[in-house]
Parts: sequence; structure tokens; C-alpha cells
Amino acid sequence: MSLQTKKPMSNDVSSVLRNSVTSIGGQFVILFAGLASSVLVARVLGKEQLGIFNWGLGLASMLMAIANAGIDNVIVRDVAQDKSKAPSYLLNGFIIKIVSSSFCCLGIILYLNIRHYTGIQLAVGYILCMTVITESFNYTCRSVLAALERQDLSVAVSVLSNFLRIAVIVLLVKLGYNIVAVAWTTVCGMLAMLIGQTVVIRRLVGGVGRPAMPTIKHLMRYGSTYLASTIFAGVFDRADFMMLEYFKGVAAVGIYSAPYRIMEIVTMIAYNISFALFPIISKRSINGSDEGSARVILRATRYLVILGIAICASIFLLSHQLIVMLYSNKYYASGTCLSILIWSRLITFAILPGQQAVQARNAQLLLVPPVIIRTLVNIGMNLYAIPRYGFLGACVSMVVSDNLYFALIYAFAFRGPERFSIKLLLGRVLFAAGLMAVIAWLAHPLGAIAATVLANIAFVFGLYAFRALDAEDKRFIGGVAKSIRYKVLSRG
Repeated sequence: MSLQTKKPMSNDVSSVLRNSVTSIGGQFVILFAGLASSVLVARVLGKEQLGIFNWGLGLASMLMAIANAGIDNVIVRDVAQDKSKAPSYLLNGFIIKIVSSSFCCLGIILYLNIRHYTGIQLAVGYILCMTVITESFNYTCRSVLAALERQDLSVAVSVLSNFLRIAVIVLLVKLGYNIVAVAWTTVCGMLAMLIGQTVVIRRLVGGVGRPAMPTIKHLMRYGSTYLASTIFAGVFDRADFMMLEYFKGVAAVGIYSAPYRIMEIVTMIAYNISFALFPIISKRSINGSDEGSARVILRATRYLVILGIAICASIFLLSHQLIVMLYSNKYYASGTCLSILIWSRLITFAILPGQQAVQARNAQLLLVPPVIIRTLVNIGMNLYAIPRYGFLGACVSMVVSDNLYFALIYAFAFRGPERFSIKLLLGRVLFAAGLMAVIAWLAHPLGAIAATVLANIAFVFGLYAFRALDAEDKRFIGGVAKSIRYKVLSRG
């Protein structure tokens, strides 16, 4: 069989590979460019204005879950199963969100006036509350494109609009403008992304949806099962920012938020690979292919854990060097924050594929109790720790509550094909991680960079030495390599 007719990978695996690699590549470009602009803002405008900006984004993010109305996962699931629904779901999703996000904006305005904010902080709060509307619409667009398995187009629009936004921010900061101008540019960048994604979807689906009350009711009915968990998740994600600002001021928020650009890159890797799998898991779930779905979930979990260990351990070893290199010695304390916070992300890699599977089989109510418990534990710990220990207390609270949350999801929500044996699936991987830790400790006198490189080499060696990769894993890796080779040669 000729090269032109032989394709080494299934459509599903090819789709995951294309969407995850494209999405991750695009998000890397966006986040690294965003990191550069964040560093510039931090260096030129200082930690107080950086703190004000992240406080404003945090305030908007806390209400984003309400603005999203819980409907985005429903859109991905339903449109993945029937792509003809895309135009209707896009328009009716917008209708729902214009109502929900408007209420959120009114809530932000009320809060700003109750707290009697003034000056730059008040202006930034007013401006960034508009991101609730623009970003909630963008979530709907991304959900439709993910369901159509065209995340590559979503990434392309996102890269262009974010580069434009970042270029304008850099220019304004260099010209001497303050954080208010940065906030306005952020809103305009989100609006440009919304326009671009809407145009792309219109071209893909070739039609325009109509307002339909049955569709609105359907989205709201099933979205309500996601809403409680997403509201508590939104509060959890940014409650620490709000409490730090209240107890310690915006400078503490600036120190605490500096590592979050790096944290976003780590989280993005896990979420984009998992999100690329979600349409396939949804299709297999609706078709009753539990065995096929379980294989996808288990393989994804193993690969994400391997990737997560390498990434999180490396960032832990290089935390202070990364922060000082990016933000200068003035932000040295942020390196300590990063070295603690990174351990809130490791278990995310292991749980995300199974969490997507729970949502795909419409059992998302099982995810609500862990979300509530996580949020309450986090708020309680922050109320105790932040007044006493400042941003370090917020870091410890995040790690404890986040890992508790994922442990509860595994214990109580995983009841179908997503349930895996920790010993069988992860045991040998953890042995390899133990070897990595030993080498990192022994090599630490050589410097953080040398210790990180040697530790990762030891980890890869350990994966093979402890037989953490089985025959199917090797076939999958070989299939990926063959697919890449096939595409390169066919284009040549």
C-alpha cells in the first residue's frame, strides 16, 4: 500500500493529536507572549498596579461561572453528537449569556460601590467587569469549535487577537500609560477574539441559528447541573485574590499573582489535551462503547500523569530562578509561592480525563459535592492563614484544598469506566518519579538547572526500567511517530 493511501492512525487518535497539539502550541504562543507583557507590566508599573490588574481580573473571574450559566459542556457534548445543532446552539447560547452576564456586571458594580473603591482601582474594576460579557461569549464559541473538532481554528483566532492585544499593551506601557490603559486593551482584545471566532463558526456551519425556546430550556436544564460546580469553582479560583487584597493590600496580590502565568501554562497543557478528548469520549459514551471509552480515559490518564510529573517537578526545582529571571529580584518572594503552588497542579493531570468522562455520561452532579467542599475548605483556610501568613498562607491553602478536591472526585464521582486502579495504572510511574526525586536531591549541589535536566533523564530511564509503559503504550507512541512522519512526507 502506498504512502498516499496508508494512514497509520485512527481518525479519533488523529483528531486528538491534531487538536491537542495545535491547541497546546497556540496556547503556548499566547501564554508566553502574555507572560512577556505581564513581566513588562510588573517591571515598569510595579507590584501595586500588577496587583490591581489581577484583582480586577479575579473579581470578574469569580462571577464568570454564573455568566457562563453552566451550558458550555452541554454545548460540546450535544454538538459533538450532532454537528447540525451548532448554529442553533451558538445563537441561543449567546441569548442565555447576555442575560446572565449582565446580572454579573451589575453585581460587580454594586460590590465596587459598597467597598467605596476610588481612583485607579475603581476604574480598573469598572473596565474589567465588561470582560464577563465578552469572555462568556468566547467560551461559547470555543465550545462549538471544540465540538466540531476544529480547535485549531479557535487557536488561530486566539493567537492573532492576543498578539494584537499584547503588542498594544507593550506599546502603551512603553509610552507611559498606566494599568487603566492595559485594562481597556484587555477588553478590546477579547472583543476582537469574539468577532473572529463568530465569523469562523459561521463559515464552518454555513447557516445562522434562530432563537428557539426549546433549545434555551434544554441548555438551561442540563446546564444547571454544571452551574453549581462551576460557581463554586469560580469562587475557589479567585477568592484568595479577593481576601489577600482585603487583608494585605494590592501589593500582596501582585506578589502572589506573579507565578500564575507559569501556572496557567501548566494547567493549559493538561486541559487542552483532555479537552481534545472530550468530543470523542462523548461520542463513545452515547454509542455505548464503554470498553473503548475506558481505554481512551486510562491511556490519557497515564500519559498526562507522566507529563505532569516531569513538568511540575522541573518547575519546583527552578521556581526561584524562573521568577527572578522573569520579574527581577524584587519578586523573589514569588518564587517561594511558585514552588508551593505548583503542587496544586500535579493531581489535575491524573483526574481530568475521568472528570470529562463523568460529564460525558451526564453524571456531572457527582462533581458538585467535591467542588463545594473544596471551596469551603479553601475559604476557611484562607480566612485563618492570610491574616497571619499573607500570600504564603494563600499558597498552602490552595495546595491543600485543590488536592483534597481531586481526591474526592476520584473517591465519589468515578463510578464508571473512568474508575482506575491507582496501583496498577500509576504505581510504576510513581516508582520512576521516586528515582527522579533521588537524582534531583543528589544533583542539587550542581545547580538547579543541572539537577532538573538529570532528574528528567532519570525519570525517562525509570519509566523503562520499571516497565511503566506497556506494549500498547509503545504501539501508541509508535503510531504517533508514524502519523507525524506520514504527514511530513505527504506534504513533501
